[in-house]
Amino acid sequence: MRDFSPVRTRSVASDVVGQIVERLRSGELKVGDVLPGERVLAAQMDVSRPTVGGAMARLADAGILRRRPGRQGNAEIISIWVPDQLIERAAAVGELEADDIFRVLEARKALEPRIAQLAAFRATDEDFAELQGSIDLLAAHGDDINCCEQAELLFHRIMWRTARNSSLQAMMLGLETELAPIHDMMLRTPEDYAAGIELHTATLSALKRGDPAEIENEMYRHLGHFEGIVADVLQRTPHRRTPPFLLAGAP
Repeated sequence: MRDFSPVRTRSVASDVVGQIVERLRSGELKVGDVLPGERVLAAQMDVSRPTVGGAMARLADAGILRRRPGRQGNAEIISIWVPDQLIERAAAVGELEADDIFRVLEARKALEPRIAQLAAFRATDEDFAELQGSIDLLAAHGDDINCCEQAELLFHRIMWRTARNSSLQAMMLGLETELAPIHDMMLRTPEDYAAGIELHTATLSALKRGDPAEIENEMYRHLGHFEGIVADVLQRTPHRRTPPFLLAGAP
């Protein structure tokens, strides 16, 4: 398990919780994983042991981990599902201008297909298995919107991580934060769930075959589906014309 990062914010306890939550949401931590001891976590994050202990207690209360008894007892992950109250939210949809939303969607379409191509180039069988696992989670939790949202995002986060380029991954995480207020538009009806499963399955198949052109077209279809939902909800389309090279099937 790679080291956790030193905390450099004023909200120290929340940052400790946030680092663990982010690794859960990215698929880096799984059920059964055991965290380093509180002394080690405190050293890695450059915080006090009581701060780590408080964060562990908060995560335990949320049902994410189980704290083992004894001074050397390390916490074990028992659930990957993060309660909504532990996820930091950006501005609400009503506080965002439609043009800002379409700007972020355009940025995502310019960047994520390239990351998908890199992911296909560098993926291992284990990476493909993780991607399939996120699809299985989406299919199994159609009755829980919070789980579905996390499973849908998990597919993309695993793909970004599979590209093995931390700079690109950081860019996508930044875009994800900007898109968070509108992400719940993606999964509103049973038809949306079915479409999400189909799109992720087709994307994974393209990644496995490894053809860059096919991956690009599948990603444009994948992202275009979400853009269509956003346009429908907002009852408007982007004012800026989409350039041909961001359209599926472009030469």
